[in-house]
This record gives sequence, C-alpha cells and structure tokens, in this order.
Amino acid sequence: MSFRLFVSLLCLSVCSCASVSVKKTEHLSERAPLRVPEKIFVRPFAFYEPALRVDRSGESLEWLKNELREKFTRHLVRRLKRYIAPTGAVAATAPLPRGNYWLVEGRFDRVNQGSRMLRSVVGFGFGGTKLETSVVISDLSGKKPRPFLLIETTGGSNASPGAIGTVGYFVSGVTALGSVGNLVEGVRSGLTFDTIRTTKETTAAVSEYLSRQGAIPPEKALGPKRIGQLPRGWWWPFKSQAERSGTITVSPAEPPR
Repeated sequence: MSFRLFVSLLCLSVCSCASVSVKKTEHLSERAPLRVPEKIFVRPFAFYEPALRVDRSGESLEWLKNELREKFTRHLVRRLKRYIAPTGAVAATAPLPRGNYWLVEGRFDRVNQGSRMLRSVVGFGFGGTKLETSVVISDLSGKKPRPFLLIETTGGSNASPGAIGTVGYFVSGVTALGSVGNLVEGVRSGLTFDTIRTTKETTAAVSEYLSRQGAIPPEKALGPKRIGQLPRGWWWPFKSQAERSGTITVSPAEPPR
C-alpha cells in the first residue's frame, strides 16, 4: 500500500507541473442549438494587451503573438474536426454563411511567458507560464451570429520542482532520475504546450455541452478538466491487479482502495 501511495503522489506531482482547466462554462442564450453543427468556423483570437507578459516588443512581439495565435487556431481546428464536426479557420473579416454552422472566436485574457530556465532548474512556481482564454461560440443559423456558449480556461506550467528542487529532497536513486525528468519537462514546457492543452479542454467542454443538449450520446462525449479536479485516472495505483486487468471494475465515484 505504501508503494502504491508513493506512485500515486509521484504521478500527481508530475501531472501538476503542466495543467489547463476549464474554470467556467456559461450559456449565453436561451435558444441554444440542439444538434451537432454541419461545420465550425474558427476566427483568430484577440489579445488582452494589459495582461500580456512576455520578453518581446515591437516586431518581435507581433511575431510572437501571430505565432501563438496561429498555433492555437491550428490545434483547435484539428481537435474540433476530430471530435465535434468539420472545422476550418477563417479570417477575422471573412463573410460567414447562414445555416447549421457555428463560429468560434475569443481572446487570450492572460499570457505570461515565464522563464524556461527557472522552470527547468528551480521549479516550484519559479518561471511558470500562465495562459487564460475566453472562448465564445455563436450560432450562425440566424441573420447575425448569436452567441450561446462561453468557455473560460486557465492553466500553465509552473508547479513541479525543477532539477535543483528535486535533488534537494534526495541526491540519489529514483529521485535523481526524476530531477532529470523535471529538467527536460521544464525545457520543453511553455506557452506552446499550454495552447495545446487549452484547445484540448476547450474541445472537451464543447463535447460536454453537446452531450447535455442530447446531441451526442454521453458515452461518446469528452469531459473537460475542472479547477480542483484530480487528474483522470489518479486512483490507478490504488487498484488491485484484478481491477487493473479488467476482471473487476471500479467506478470513478468510488473512494480509492
């Protein structure tokens, strides 16, 4: 049991180093769509300039914003196309069709680039990134777009110990290997990975909405991670061999054994 507890805590520490959650979903219209759209259109997101914390200015800043916007749009289009409906990116001023279509647009409410060096070497919140978004989805079946769903996300890469922080606990054995892992994670984590995670949770929130509207079966719906939730499957180390092999099933609602 003590070994399982150790593995569980280790998994939690690794999962916490980079996480994005849905902090709010809100219905904006009483006449919400009740079926899956024929197609979804994604517009480039705007930026809330006062909450933009990056080490760039001038042309370099504009390049960073365009890159972040393009990566976010590309990954969001890819995920919506895979899990929801055919999806494509459109320019901010492009004309939109009328019919059973949706428009996805929004804003980067907070962008904090952090420090890759501090994340990888020190950790514990030093150098962490932060990315928050507001996503508005509109119905295009009427004369003009009608917003019906708001999704707000928050998250970043900032919680786990870095190489020095981990070695500070122990200086040999498995933990030494963990320090190397945290070093690698700190180097590769950042806004790029935050955008990927954000599009994942946004898509899951859309899927959840469609399930609650009765448009898709619950067993086929995705579930977004909410603030305060433990990572999916966190109880796995507590399961017996029979439960892990599928001989015995355990509901996620049951307490860990």
